[in-house]
Amino acid sequence: MKVLAAGDFQQGTPAGADALAFEMPQHKVTIAHAFAAGVYDVTVGEYSEFVAATGVGANSCATYDGAWRVNPSVTWRNSIESQTPSHPVSCVSWQDAKDYAAWLSHTTHQTYRLPSASEWEYAARAGSAAQVPWTTPAEACSYGNVADQTAARHYQGWKVLPCADEFVQSAPVGSFKENAFGLYDMLGNVFQWTEDCWTDNYQGAPIDGSVQSAGDCTQHELRGGSWFTQPDFVRTSYRNRFDGNYRSTSIGFRLIREIPQ
Repeated sequence: MKVLAAGDFQQGTPAGADALAFEMPQHKVTIAHAFAAGVYDVTVGEYSEFVAATGVGANSCATYDGAWRVNPSVTWRNSIESQTPSHPVSCVSWQDAKDYAAWLSHTTHQTYRLPSASEWEYAARAGSAAQVPWTTPAEACSYGNVADQTAARHYQGWKVLPCADEFVQSAPVGSFKENAFGLYDMLGNVFQWTEDCWTDNYQGAPIDGSVQSAGDCTQHELRGGSWFTQPDFVRTSYRNRFDGNYRSTSIGFRLIREIPQ
């Protein structure tokens, strides 16, 4: 994990042609506490240790082959073809991620948890006001596993970036460049669950980096985009949400570790 110093940033998107209603209003967030962020998403190998220790059963998962459908035979164990222990675990719900964090905390006697959406965006921006770390669309495949020409050859009709990363679905963690904070795959590869309940905009949102506990708490916020996500939405301020029990081959998670103050 990487320890990130306290700091502040502008969360969300400024009002304008590219702004989505649920990314506004842009507002300053001050995170007064240092915290440690996972360098990578939690991997298949790491999640398998949790399953072996707890006996948690496998569950069905939504998969994509031209349309999203729940497939009872697909779980985190076999979510993509040629999956390895180094791939980010997917087909995990928000509740699955919470259970993993609780087990890891109990096992290590440290406090691991899902990040707040503000903590996630702070880590993803890595000190930059830019929405993405690349300067041209053709450079995107150096920085993340995005919807690209490789995917377009498999999924006809997709809107993709003008580059090829050689992965149709998820890639092993750390396959692309790290951001300025030394974190990999903050954008692309798999969406990452956050702790936050869903709200339709940032009116009244916390400004101290804490979790948004108001709103619709049957749905939780996802960040970062994935191998499936439309290119315009693979950026630091984009928000999505799903039911807390939803599982998909495009969704995983990353943890943070609290640092005693």
